Amino acid sequence: MTTTKRVAVAVAVLGLVLGACGPKRTELAREAARASAAIESSASSGGDSTGELSGPGVTDTTVKIGFIIVDQTQLKKLLRFDSPEVGDVKGQIEALVADANSRGGISGRTIEPVIVVFDALLDSPDTEEKLCRTFTEDDPVFAVVLYGQVQSNARPCYANRQTLMIDQTFFPVDQKTLEEFSPYLWQPIMPEYGKLLRGLAVALSDNQFFADGAKLGIVGIDSPENRRVVEEDLAPTLASLGIEPTDIQWIDPTSGATLQAGQDQAVLEFKDQGIDRVIVVGGSRLLAFLVTTAIPQEYFPRYAITSFDNPDFIKREMPMALDGSIGISIQPAFDIADAEYPRPGNASEQRCIDVLAAAGHTFAERANMREALVYCDAVALLEQAGRGLSGRALTAAALAEQFTALGSTWMSASNYASAFAPGSFDGVAGFRATIWDSACLCFTLTDETVGFPS
Repeated sequence: MTTTKRVAVAVAVLGLVLGACGPKRTELAREAARASAAIESSASSGGDSTGELSGPGVTDTTVKIGFIIVDQTQLKKLLRFDSPEVGDVKGQIEALVADANSRGGISGRTIEPVIVVFDALLDSPDTEEKLCRTFTEDDPVFAVVLYGQVQSNARPCYANRQTLMIDQTFFPVDQKTLEEFSPYLWQPIMPEYGKLLRGLAVALSDNQFFADGAKLGIVGIDSPENRRVVEEDLAPTLASLGIEPTDIQWIDPTSGATLQAGQDQAVLEFKDQGIDRVIVVGGSRLLAFLVTTAIPQEYFPRYAITSFDNPDFIKREMPMALDGSIGISIQPAFDIADAEYPRPGNASEQRCIDVLAAAGHTFAERANMREALVYCDAVALLEQAGRGLSGRALTAAALAEQFTALGSTWMSASNYASAFAPGSFDGVAGFRATIWDSACLCFTLTDETVGFPS
């Protein structure tokens, strides 16, 4: 099997996962309501002097936090693709928790980790619903660190069970959805998706992506969230820069067949219209899937790319498709080599390196540490925010207030710039523009970190 055909098969299998990510909001609401009716909130006896009950998984002295480890072993064997080795992730989580507990845990409560390994090959709405029930019914936790959860039914499930989510997944979530699930859904190291696309548009313009009479096409997974961010964030930002898309193609993700048909149609339409610049909306390997459809048709536009598009996978498997690509990096561990952005990037990353090294976990490159940084940030955020709740009931609403109060005192080990602000639910304050270099087959960075446009 040729490399192109093998990658096409790989992305097709992954596309079946992506294709399951698009239930309508009304269907999710009904499902979440049924789930909520099936169980009662598992509030414990822990509380403050007013008698306010703490959240699920909390006692006067302990707090249970759920951690999801995504195991790609079987998926990589089946699809024959490679990715950086990340080491003993369970041991890394335990070391990070032990370090936080040495300083009092979360608001004086000892963290009890509940760690579940999730097989990426078996990902589906059913398996993510089952995982949610594990953390909310079988062994209720106060908060869960979401990682690798790309099904749209996952977040409503946790929110309707009053379980705080520290969402560390490259899964597009817009402001309206974050507000709908408040105070339960937070993205400390992932930007709200509309904000990401506004930043992308500006970075593309600043780096001459639209120069020389370029014709722009936008392709996205058809969902209410994606249509909102295009209509309310991406399109207005492009218009302010004097850019009007030539065509927008929406893809039905109901099944693998409709997903493939949508990709075929988008490539044919774009090629026929002479579109030579493409922005993909929706993340979740959609760009990789589009590329495998475009290459056999000898369609090689310049792509806009972000950390949400899994650039590391495309770089390893289909580098020929990245010529001329420009985009933005949110987390260097997922798309930028150490030679371009040396370690440590900041004091928080150094602290994570030191804590893990003391427990025997060392990493040759930042890419090997990408998952450890995700968990390090989650534990550090919960610990730091919890300091403002000493003696109080530990609830999602109370902790949410503390997240916002952190402001710019919060610094992620994963991002270029961090800050929480009133009315927002993410902690990402800046990005770096990236440009593909065909000589080194790598992404290079522009000189400075840039804040997101409002």
